[in-house]
This record gives sequence, structure tokens and C-alpha cells, in this order.
Amino acid sequence: MVQPVYASNSIKQEIRGDHDYQGNVARARSMLQARGYQVEKIDAEQHLGQKALEIAARKNGYRYDIVLSYPTLKIIKEQRDD
Repeated sequence: MVQPVYASNSIKQEIRGDHDYQGNVARARSMLQARGYQVEKIDAEQHLGQKALEIAARKNGYRYDIVLSYPTLKIIKEQRDD
């Protein structure tokens, strides 16, 4: 079933409106840097119906797509983008 576009936008707004959004983004960036990534971009998104942060990063010359649950920042997806 395809979810309406407004549902995705609503989740993005809910994440960005979280009082600790900037702190969680900073923690996500630090966590990934400690794993050797150079973080290029972090976006609030919906992933499989759940709140998440989508991250574009580089490591060892390769680009990676990473998805973290929000606000727990658990890694949901960590995939090299060839």
C-alpha cells in the first residue's frame, strides 16, 4: 500500500520539531565519525513507516547510505552506494 505524501512530510516535521533534534543529529554525526565515516548530509525521513535519519557519508573512498532509527540512533541500514 502506498502511503500518502503528506504522511511522510508529517513525520519529517515531527522529527525536526523534536526539542532534541539538533542534539540527536550531533550525536549521530559523532557516532558515525567514530566509525570512520565523513558525514556529508543528514536528513529527517521516514523509513518503513518509522522515524529515521538518512545519512550520506564517505569511508575509505566509498559513498555509503546509512539509516538510523530516530531518536534511538540505532543503525537500520548501512550500505555502500556504488
